[in-house]
Amino acid sequence: MTYRLDFTVIEKAKGYCRYALSLHNLTDQALHGWSLYFFISRCIDPASVSVGTISQMGSYSCLSQLPPLEANGHFYTEFTMRTMPFNLHDDGIREAFIALGNDQHQIAPLKVYTTAINLDQESIERYCTPLPNVGCDIALIPQPNQLTRLHGEFVFNQTTAIETPPALAQGAINWLSAECKKHFNETMPIHPQGNIHYHVSNDIIEHGYQLLIESDNIWIQASSATGFVHATSTLLQLLPNSPSHAANATYCVPMVEITDQPHYGYRGMMLDCGRHFHPVDRIKHLLDHLARYKFNTFHWHLTDDEGWRIEIDAYPQLTEIGAWRGPNEVIVPQFSHIDQRYGGFYTKQDIRDVIAYASDRGITIIPEIDMPGHCRAAILSLPELLKDPDDHSVYRSIQNYPDNVLSPALAGTYTFIQTVLDEICALFPAPFVHIGADEVPKGVWSDSVACQQLMADNNYHDPMELQGHILRFAEQVLRDKGKRMMGWEEATHGNKVSKNTVIFSWLSEEAGLECVKNGFDVVMQPAQSTYLDLAQGYSADEAGVDWAGKLTLDKVYNYHPLSMIASENSERQHILGIQTALWSELINNQSRFEYMIYPRLLAVSEICWSTPQHRNWDDFKARLKGQLNYLDKAGINYRHCE
Repeated sequence: MTYRLDFTVIEKAKGYCRYALSLHNLTDQALHGWSLYFFISRCIDPASVSVGTISQMGSYSCLSQLPPLEANGHFYTEFTMRTMPFNLHDDGIREAFIALGNDQHQIAPLKVYTTAINLDQESIERYCTPLPNVGCDIALIPQPNQLTRLHGEFVFNQTTAIETPPALAQGAINWLSAECKKHFNETMPIHPQGNIHYHVSNDIIEHGYQLLIESDNIWIQASSATGFVHATSTLLQLLPNSPSHAANATYCVPMVEITDQPHYGYRGMMLDCGRHFHPVDRIKHLLDHLARYKFNTFHWHLTDDEGWRIEIDAYPQLTEIGAWRGPNEVIVPQFSHIDQRYGGFYTKQDIRDVIAYASDRGITIIPEIDMPGHCRAAILSLPELLKDPDDHSVYRSIQNYPDNVLSPALAGTYTFIQTVLDEICALFPAPFVHIGADEVPKGVWSDSVACQQLMADNNYHDPMELQGHILRFAEQVLRDKGKRMMGWEEATHGNKVSKNTVIFSWLSEEAGLECVKNGFDVVMQPAQSTYLDLAQGYSADEAGVDWAGKLTLDKVYNYHPLSMIASENSERQHILGIQTALWSELINNQSRFEYMIYPRLLAVSEICWSTPQHRNWDDFKARLKGQLNYLDKAGINYRHCE
């Protein structure tokens, strides 16, 4: 260790907190002309810094104009943030480095070791969810609508085969074979006299299924490809985690009769790959588990201020520049890896591969291309197309960026949107494309002659009406391609888009209610109940963030979307379903990725699939105990309940 940074809370009140930062030079060499770079998630008041000058771009912060740091000496400064006080270690400074000299384009980082923030608060015991001592022998999640336990078992072994299946079941069989290979080290054979039977039955509701396991045969009936997948997910959950008879590798599956169908048609998870890049193998691993727990939608957040993650043939700069950040890159570091080049993107072949993989598992992939806000990576990649040098508007986004919003007065903006969405629509077969539309800050477009002229030409009275100008163009582009637009709930502000747009309500339950009452189809995703980046308990060492509160397992399970609307009220038809989300500001490795998702994902799966009358917290905990045995075998780093 050569340099150590300590960060301490020294004063706090509602909406105000003062901090002390100490940097220790543990070497025998003094530092002159040095600057300190670090990651912090909130804005520092520049006037409050006692020693040095602060500059920030997003979470990337630089303290400069600092006095010499003597050998075996230390540097000390204080500053204020006018936000709620921190109460998690993850709120502190997690990475830092020192740079010498004034050349901002040739930084040679000197690594700094950072200690956990001293929060100046009493410790809180770890939050636990005690599970029953004995779990259920049939531990299915989500809970089926109807399940009858029969007497006896089906012996699943290397001689088990699938009867020649209908084409509609091919995806489910591809998935079953891949999973069986993990058990038996070979794929599931298909034979005219096989004893696993997939049959099409048009009497079964779309996406529903019937599963009958007898002593000699397994019978699966469905009317759709997704119905066959859901039946297969149930069958896979019934397989024990280890052989019932190790000598001949046989698995004894309980005989059951199940009739099942989903409560909500839309059952989704959103993954943010803009803030941190998640490789294809990680995506596929997640898709396996989304299918296992009967999700049917993967919402792929592919672009944001901090990274552009999808190949666009017309604009190679989007991935040559926009997919990478670092101290010497066009896009400065954010969140982690701040002393090195970091990033990645998906080629179109990667995307096709993942789409096919998801399709076998009954999962539709919806891409998100954020606009007009959250576009900093795109704007810095294509400045000649997307920057207006005569726009002098001053603003700061909620993530602390002054330059992340597309201009509605530039012809290049519309060329960009048309070109990108054309390629996105050609690549993704889903009937939907999500365009973000959230968090456009006040002040944007207010000091632009071209934007003021555009407002006058269209009789607009508020600069924020220009957001609708862009969104309506995007909506028309997608409609011309046979796609339906989706957006966060800010898309509805000011009557910006048509009622054909599907709205994702993230701010609150009340915001979702307002959208429903205004006639929008809605997917409920309120942060307070569905955001998996929120901390899972109350102690300081819990991983995650807490801007929307803490999100414990029981709080997830007890979420009832828009319960204030009566079941017989026709407005409930506008509730398409539920989505959970993992925002990735602090998710930069597989271990943390899994820790934040599991086991809360299983609770979400049940509120998506099972009817309210089939949901019971104590029963869920008993079944969860059995599922945790599977997660153990799969090597998943879930948060332990006890």
